[in-house]
Amino acid sequence: MKKIFAIVAMAVVATVVLVVLTIREDVSAPATASAADRTGTAWYQGERARLATALAHAGPGSARAFKLQSKLDRLDGWAAGEARMDAPEEFARILYEMKIPDDRQVPGYAPGYRQRELARAKSAAGPFGKSLVWESRGPGNVAGRARTIVVDPDDPTGDTWFITSVGGGVWKTTDAGGSWTQLMDDQPLLAMQCLAMAASNTQVLYAGTGESYFNVDTMNGNGILKSVDKGATWTALASTQNDPRFNNVARIIVSPSDPDLVLAATTVGRYKSDLYPTTHIFRSTDGGATWAAVYTATNSGSVAGARVQQLLADPTDFAVQYATVHETGILKSTDGGQTWNPINTGITDFSGRYEMAISPVNPDYLYVSAEGATGARLWVSWNAGASWTAMSQSGSTNWLGGQGWYDNAIVCHPTDPTVVYVGGPQLYEIDINAVGGGSFSVTALASYSFPHPDHHWLEIVAPSGGGWYLLGTNDGGVTRTSSGVGGFTMPINGMVTTQFYGATKRPGASAYIGGMQDNGTWQSPVDPVATDLWDFRIGGDGYETAWHFNDPQKIMGGYQYNGLQRSLDGGATWSSATSGLSDTGSGAAPFITKIASSWRQPDRVFAVGAQGVWRSTNFGASWSLSPVTPGEWGTLSSFLDVRVSDADPDVIWAGSTMGSGGDIMVSTDGGLTFNPSADYTTATVGRISGLATHPTEPNTAYVLFSFAERPKIIKTTDGGSNWTDISGFGAGSVSGNGFPDVAVYDLLVWPNDPQKIWVGTEIGLVESLDGGATWALADNGLPAVGIWQLKAVEDEIVVATHGRGVWTTTDPALVDGQVFDPLFENMVQVPGGDLQLEFNLRSAYDSTQVWIDGAVVTTYGPNTPLQTELFAVPVLSGGLKTAYAVSYVGGLTYTSATRQADTFVLAAPVWAYANDLDDGGNLPVVNDGWVWTTPSGFGNPAYHTPHDYADGAVYTLSLMVPIKVAEISTLTFDEIAIVEPGEPGSVFGDSDFWDYVVVEGTADGTNWVPLAPGWDARDDAAWLTAFAGNQAGTSALWRNRTIELRDTFAAGEVVLLRWRLVADQSVNGWGWAVDSIKVTPSTTASGVGDTPRAVVLDQNYPNPFNPSTTIRFDLPRGGDVKLAVYDARGRLVRRLVDGRLGAGPQAVLWDGTDEGGRDAASGVYLYRLEAGDIVQQRKMTLIK
Repeated sequence: MKKIFAIVAMAVVATVVLVVLTIREDVSAPATASAADRTGTAWYQGERARLATALAHAGPGSARAFKLQSKLDRLDGWAAGEARMDAPEEFARILYEMKIPDDRQVPGYAPGYRQRELARAKSAAGPFGKSLVWESRGPGNVAGRARTIVVDPDDPTGDTWFITSVGGGVWKTTDAGGSWTQLMDDQPLLAMQCLAMAASNTQVLYAGTGESYFNVDTMNGNGILKSVDKGATWTALASTQNDPRFNNVARIIVSPSDPDLVLAATTVGRYKSDLYPTTHIFRSTDGGATWAAVYTATNSGSVAGARVQQLLADPTDFAVQYATVHETGILKSTDGGQTWNPINTGITDFSGRYEMAISPVNPDYLYVSAEGATGARLWVSWNAGASWTAMSQSGSTNWLGGQGWYDNAIVCHPTDPTVVYVGGPQLYEIDINAVGGGSFSVTALASYSFPHPDHHWLEIVAPSGGGWYLLGTNDGGVTRTSSGVGGFTMPINGMVTTQFYGATKRPGASAYIGGMQDNGTWQSPVDPVATDLWDFRIGGDGYETAWHFNDPQKIMGGYQYNGLQRSLDGGATWSSATSGLSDTGSGAAPFITKIASSWRQPDRVFAVGAQGVWRSTNFGASWSLSPVTPGEWGTLSSFLDVRVSDADPDVIWAGSTMGSGGDIMVSTDGGLTFNPSADYTTATVGRISGLATHPTEPNTAYVLFSFAERPKIIKTTDGGSNWTDISGFGAGSVSGNGFPDVAVYDLLVWPNDPQKIWVGTEIGLVESLDGGATWALADNGLPAVGIWQLKAVEDEIVVATHGRGVWTTTDPALVDGQVFDPLFENMVQVPGGDLQLEFNLRSAYDSTQVWIDGAVVTTYGPNTPLQTELFAVPVLSGGLKTAYAVSYVGGLTYTSATRQADTFVLAAPVWAYANDLDDGGNLPVVNDGWVWTTPSGFGNPAYHTPHDYADGAVYTLSLMVPIKVAEISTLTFDEIAIVEPGEPGSVFGDSDFWDYVVVEGTADGTNWVPLAPGWDARDDAAWLTAFAGNQAGTSALWRNRTIELRDTFAAGEVVLLRWRLVADQSVNGWGWAVDSIKVTPSTTASGVGDTPRAVVLDQNYPNPFNPSTTIRFDLPRGGDVKLAVYDARGRLVRRLVDGRLGAGPQAVLWDGTDEGGRDAASGVYLYRLEAGDIVQQRKMTLIK
């Protein structure tokens, strides 16, 4: 047995709500500490050991392994003083470089161009298009990064908050996060960084745009917006527009007595800093109409990253103000911000960012959480900044986690001046030994798992009713405590600020899956609304997704650099989908992973990498390379894209640039070979921002660009031999047909109306109704938000936005004249024993046949679109069953996917079951990897996993006796579980709960749920001792476990049970053994003939049937009972029981005849049981 000892006990938790800690590095931070200084810290050594242990346990090729390796790389980069780019920074770089044509070094867009173009487009739009019904699909539980919170003082409950979302504008809640309202739908969604309310007139709000914290970011803004009606409407302050000095507004403060006296701290941002290497504090006395620069710092010499990042005022005297300056220290003003002076006496470390808090107990007490050379530092002044004390920590907690330049927040306890709360990757409490003291200790308030990591703002809220709670922002939106610092929640439901790269729809239903910046890939329920919860699927950054058009069980997604994953069970489980695909990783694949497929041939999928185009003919099971020469393909680029023609799946377009750096390539043989298309020569272009095709013309394609004053869309109608600009720029700098001068991300030609073209831009949806001859803003109900992807799937248009989640609009005309294959949704053997098949007849067919093992088992007549059919077949002999459906329209055939299922002849359901497992030849189990054996050290046989079990293995033992759940149904069994324990403190479901065993049950044959949380060797001291000592199990280690089935299932349900051992990729143990399985119901429902505790109507048997079937049901007490059969239209066919019956199990035969004794026709029938107030019914199928 292998043994690896974890050095630390810090939990790495990747739950369905969160993306785990990201180590970030500010590329401008000076290396004021040596590598030895950083690597020698206890925090670095512990953090590295923790990440290395977690990486060893992660599955090869998994999103989790990629994320952990990235963290290790960035951690080591931080220790070495090197710059390591993280996902948001890489995305920012892509957005920046996307706007640079081949003949320029920087983008040509002037500051404020998005607002100007949006205003121009709105004024020119007129009644161009019609208003559509748009539905926000969420996700309601995955918010993007938020920075600032303002609590409305007019609400004594403290339940009204305003927050700034980096990607989604300003939001408001009046019920403490129970619901949210967007306040800036009419504005282009700039990055919103800070917010301030005038205490003397709470109708006045100032909002600062941009971000000032990681300088490789291009989430730049454009000045300050102001509201005079409490956020209902906003106006951009002209004095701050198009001025690079107001590119990013870090903080704003407003005089508590004068709403027109405002101060703002501003920075320029990375991509402007070479031209304007300054940072400022501005002051306005007229509500922002004019500003005076009262402090300016310039990046020069040893100070390469000077940025004013915080302003705050003495809560008792607005004349006293403080500012923190990156790499410079602390400033103070005593004249209301008119003059500023440094107050750094005692501060010796000027490595990075400072964040300050002022004690409400005594405004002379100042606390600074700082990013130091070797980790987090706490500086405290007890005399209003006259001098500072470098506080000494009793421990080695680096609460900023090496990324204090990015997430750094601090707030003071409302009544105790020796307590402050700090936020970095997670939240901590700092306890100072005494007022005036010089030492402190640190206690974690929450783990990495919850709330969401990377905290940016902390605030104390004290409602008028008494008490207080902690409120803050982070990369996942908002978090709060219930009281004090206990009971963390994330009240973000409905705050839809998610930044999607791509999304698609499930065939046959309104369900969605999409990839998000920072937050991975998530999947929605069916028919979601904005507040509905989505389910986490793939970690890392999420990108484009593909849902197999004819098989809803098959889905593909991935993380950055071609980290492709696929699911074959509708998203429940995922595995790597890169077999044969060697272009993976940062040196071989684009950062933004691209996936392309066609609904006409959904098994064929394409990706792109450094060597060319990758082609899969089996939905990602394996890949082959279609190489492209470097001269035509160009260098590896994140602008690589690939698209399959909507008109002909054998036509594929791919490339990253058009010009001297490479060509746009086209294939006409299904992606086997590619040839270069001609260049567009009217204007110099370069990197592309997208590709698109035409729904009916195979030779028509579109290339998209995002350069200022250049063509945005060029079109070919001859397979790439010639290109024409349809955006109206040509060789000029202004569009002649109404297209706005903004970045373009995607294009969609409507399948049913090719004259109608939609374009996703950074200011929203742009539309042409005449094939691209003229353009206007499609002001049809969608917010003015960046649109990253547009997809037409069946009768819906799916819009993936970068800041407002997923939106859809439905138009039945999209599928006019089209006939799709029927969908084979599921095939499963249910616990009652039948093989159940589910079909979605998504088009109107003349007829549909269901085939099982080469024979037609049933035929459906004409149907309405999206009609669902359930069909059950009795399993009379076990084995592999193969099934599919064939539909007919006008003599043409449409065939569903083919499914297979292993089936078994199940015993009749029982209330009670007992088996000591001593008879190996007569055990009703199906085992996958288990062995019935008597190992050394045991006196009797039992079921055992291999000893030792293998890394990465799953062993399943299934009891093939259906159990009928009583009011009390107790499962007991003996076991020995010597499996690798998780990290101390980890619980079942945590990512560092390494190997585990679990008992699961299913009531439908598909969804298996744990009957109790899984466990490992920590569950018993003797097991843990055996694991630590590398000892084998013996009979002395048997322990009995009891599980109540009613904790999971309802009385009357019929369920199957299974025992599973799940091992990760590192460290194993002796394994699991199970013996003496018993299910004991309550004494009144213990077996045949006993009185049950509930009315239960069983599935008839056999089903389907011919000519007769038996219907069984249970009565807890005697009384009047009715049992009748109805046809599918609800008409009575036969009364089977209409009178009084006694308590207990009952059985009634139906011979397939109606009330007049005539044979009933083939079809689906309902049988309905009425017993007192209880009414139950089921379906059955008569086949002749």
